Amino acid sequence: MKASLLTGLLLVISTAVLAAPQKQLTQAQCIGLKTARIDAASIGLPTRGAVITAVAMAGQPNEPHCKLEGQIKPVDLKSPDIEFQLYLPLMWNGKALQLGGGGFDGSVKGADTARLAPAATPGALKQGYATFGSDSGHQGGVSDASFTLNDEAWQNFAGAQIKKTHDVAVALIQQAYGRKPSRMYFQGNSQGGHEALAAIQRFPLDYDGAIAIHPVYNVVELHMAGIRIGQAIYNTPGAWISPAKSALIANAVNGACDKLDGLADGVVANIKACDATFKLAHLRCKDGKDEGAGCLSDTQIAMVHMLSKPVSLGVTLPSGDSFAPWPILQGADAPSIVSVFGSGADKPKPEASNLIISFPYMMGDQAVRYEVMRSPQYDSLTFDPAAHKQRLLELASQVDNNEADIRAFVQHGGKLLLMHGTADMAVPPGNTVAYYEKLQAQFGEKTVRQFARLYLAPGFTHSSGAFRVSWDSLGTLDKWVDHGIDPGQQVMIDTNKGTAGREMPLCDYPLFPKYKGQGDTHAASSFVCASE
Repeated sequence: MKASLLTGLLLVISTAVLAAPQKQLTQAQCIGLKTARIDAASIGLPTRGAVITAVAMAGQPNEPHCKLEGQIKPVDLKSPDIEFQLYLPLMWNGKALQLGGGGFDGSVKGADTARLAPAATPGALKQGYATFGSDSGHQGGVSDASFTLNDEAWQNFAGAQIKKTHDVAVALIQQAYGRKPSRMYFQGNSQGGHEALAAIQRFPLDYDGAIAIHPVYNVVELHMAGIRIGQAIYNTPGAWISPAKSALIANAVNGACDKLDGLADGVVANIKACDATFKLAHLRCKDGKDEGAGCLSDTQIAMVHMLSKPVSLGVTLPSGDSFAPWPILQGADAPSIVSVFGSGADKPKPEASNLIISFPYMMGDQAVRYEVMRSPQYDSLTFDPAAHKQRLLELASQVDNNEADIRAFVQHGGKLLLMHGTADMAVPPGNTVAYYEKLQAQFGEKTVRQFARLYLAPGFTHSSGAFRVSWDSLGTLDKWVDHGIDPGQQVMIDTNKGTAGREMPLCDYPLFPKYKGQGDTHAASSFVCASE
């Protein structure tokens, strides 16, 4: 009887906390936060505390909010500060959203808005969320890893900044509204997706839910794959594929595979059927010799085959000895294929920009020169991963987030949404599928669906593509966490200029959206999530 009463009392208290009324923040209270200080004892990892550097009222008249900028001070005086931003709505819904960055980070990336949110969905701040993010502990370009020469800056990037930024934001939120958030979510895309996985694996009790879009759970392995791709392109005469040949490949795949999902709309959705239908040999030049933009030489075909199969890393690392195939023959568009090969065949110099050289190689090159060799002038085209296995394993232990046993997060009630574009040529979608399958092996398929979902978005590259996705992932996650509403099939909305507003189902993996054969081709209701 007593146990029953106690359970009932706890339920009432829990419900009361979740249903707590909105808290209001005045302009005067906002400006008063200028003097706020967060001491080191309030932060769960070593720092010298945090300070506020700027406070101002910001936003449109219909969405005013309080914007705080600050710095989290490192222990090492030679290490950069962690620059952070915190946005506080005047009417707070009691919840908070932490946002991840991109590439090697280096700036605070849009800390006031959810990633890929539909235009018609009110922004996170307008919904009443407090939002925040950081530069991960250094300033610089997203393709610049020189900061990793400082150990504390590297540790911050590898994951420590997530906890430090979280704890500072929670302390400031408590000072502003008088209580901590009732719900804490993390959302990120690419490196931000990597950070989302780090958040729930390393600090599981800090988060109630996470959204990981295009996540790189094994970043060291991705960079080694990038090195192998770069070596194949630049160390093999005739292997480079020009922008014209990239367009040739993209157009040929689309021509063969577009209709396999029941609709010719520029989106390749039935990947399995495409794999069985498209024949790369049809693009072979006569006698296998390069004859210009209208065909591929045998050397170039070998290059495409390398990408379309698991890419050998040349070393065995925590997640294996190969990386997921790049979707070059599964609907990738010409610009994303060009990003893999770059705009020129010449061997790159260390300072070459991503407009010139292979993007996967450029990121891997940064990792090798600064993280592995710690020598800015090192030639990564000569790098042998096997000769540096111990260093690579050390780095992977620090930055990779490949842990499938996320029991603490699950038992805490945490929910995870994973999403990946099927045409992503920056981070292959098969890599996220591999992590989801690790979860299935750890927990069992039925149990996994109680706390995690994976969605694959046809035609979506890393940030654009034939179908440029917008999706109310934050609303979906919050309904699942707060109200137990199963996500089920989702709807994605295209934001490409020429096809803006068209809908398509965002299907549970491994299903894909198939046109029913009738109905509005721009309406999600005209499609069904199918297996074949």
